Amino acid sequence: MSGRWRDNLVLSFLLHHPRRTAASVLGVAAAMTLVLMTTGLVRGILKERGRREASVGVEILVRERGTAGLTPSSAQLMLSEALARTIAEVPGVQGVTLVGQYLQPTGRGLDLRLVEGVKYAEYASLTGLRLVEGRGLKGGDEALIDTVRARSRGAKIGETIEIFGRPFRIVGIYEPPLGPRIKIPLETMQRALGAEGRGSAFLVKCARPEDQEAIAAELQRRLPDRQIVLTRDLPRLYADGTPLINSFLKAILGVAVVVSTLLITLTMYTSVLEQTRQIGILKSLGASRTFIAALVEKQALAISGLGILMALALSLVLKSLVGGLTALRVEMEWRWVLATIAAGFGSGAVGALYPALRAALQDPVRALMYE
Repeated sequence: MSGRWRDNLVLSFLLHHPRRTAASVLGVAAAMTLVLMTTGLVRGILKERGRREASVGVEILVRERGTAGLTPSSAQLMLSEALARTIAEVPGVQGVTLVGQYLQPTGRGLDLRLVEGVKYAEYASLTGLRLVEGRGLKGGDEALIDTVRARSRGAKIGETIEIFGRPFRIVGIYEPPLGPRIKIPLETMQRALGAEGRGSAFLVKCARPEDQEAIAAELQRRLPDRQIVLTRDLPRLYADGTPLINSFLKAILGVAVVVSTLLITLTMYTSVLEQTRQIGILKSLGASRTFIAALVEKQALAISGLGILMALALSLVLKSLVGGLTALRVEMEWRWVLATIAAGFGSGAVGALYPALRAALQDPVRALMYE
């Protein structure tokens, strides 16, 4: 029996129950879209954070060794402010400022908000922060937000943001985006967290950016218990991710594969039961076991292929919607796209394996008698 005839049979079997075929395609598409959008959102957030951290306007970041995460965002305020003098004494250092970073829940599900405490005058001088509206921080419960947050949330001067369980009044909007999008006075953060005189990291400005490697080496020599990071490396560190994040993304892919495999198995098993008589006719006409098994596998791969195409199209639409309606970025990296495609076809092939073997091993006489 020719391959073209088998392809025609595959098409006819799929179209014989269009609703079931459509439901199976939608199921595969939903699982694959989950993978593409989840990985895209996570990678997009990481890369965007890396770009903002790298564009902060300083060359070196000094933080506690062993800090969780790629930047001090998840760290407590552990660095003593007294270290600023040691850092400033290193030849080639133009300026240094201490910042604090605090990650807090917003009360909206799993949504988290990263807030940065700064010494406004020092921070603005070193980083190039520019106010486009309002004024700088003077102290107390005041906050600055960047233009991206102001635009995406519709926030205005005079409105409030809840931080540490109390309202902080927005007094200024700044650009360009630098690190966390919300900034408050460092002293206010220190008092709220009971960490007077401490912070999360030091931002170090070099007099000559080309000397940053030598300065970083000297800082590491003088502060062996601290971690010295060049801000230019932050995008790469974010792009590489952490073992925890990478494990999470792989787990999402694994769940999608399991769901897709079970869906294909159920679909093809039901299909084989309904096609028992047709399979018996094919066997009586001389169809081999390989031909029958390939017939079932091709149906499964066709469903998987259509589901993958739908997932790619839906993910592109969702990517545009997310980018247009929010400040989030969706990065659909080729390695994850290819992994999703491979997972989709792999789950289809594996899911159809048992139904294909069952169909191939059916006795033609009993199959013809099946009602």
